[in-house]
Amino acid sequence: MVMDIHCEICAILPEIKPEYVIMETPFWSANLRDPDQTLLGTSFITAKRHVPELDLLTTDEDRDFLVVRNSLFKAVKASFSPITINTSCLKNDAFKAKPDSTLTEAGHVHWHIKPRYGTLPQTINGELFIDPSPGRYIENSRYERHQPTELTAKQIASLIRSSLPRPSTAI
Repeated sequence: MVMDIHCEICAILPEIKPEYVIMETPFWSANLRDPDQTLLGTSFITAKRHVPELDLLTTDEDRDFLVVRNSLFKAVKASFSPITINTSCLKNDAFKAKPDSTLTEAGHVHWHIKPRYGTLPQTINGELFIDPSPGRYIENSRYERHQPTELTAKQIASLIRSSLPRPSTAI
């Protein structure tokens, strides 16, 4: 894993609790967002090497991302039946310290995976999960985050992991 000592994401990757890792490939790590599960199944897909921009991904990394993303989507859908799943790679952190700079080395490609449930509440391990803003963008400052117990967070990750599609052996 190629890391940058000045990158927030490179610093976070080794600290992810193993029980929150959902899937890993040579290029990507998919993990449960800890501790925020306001939207049940919220996850990250993060490049394992420090790569600041999407256009700097290799062809193999791009192809592998699609496998990881699609596998995670299928597993979250099988586990919790969201209505849809939003995906974003915002890149805002790449230039927040120097907003007028063209240098974005501080960025680290990662994707936010946010299942949406409309008005359908979900219950895991006795904890209720309610989409705070069905059909609308959720602004961090406008809602209280749902931080499940560690037992529930581990169960969420485990349910997603156990629902991952099995690799195809077809030639």
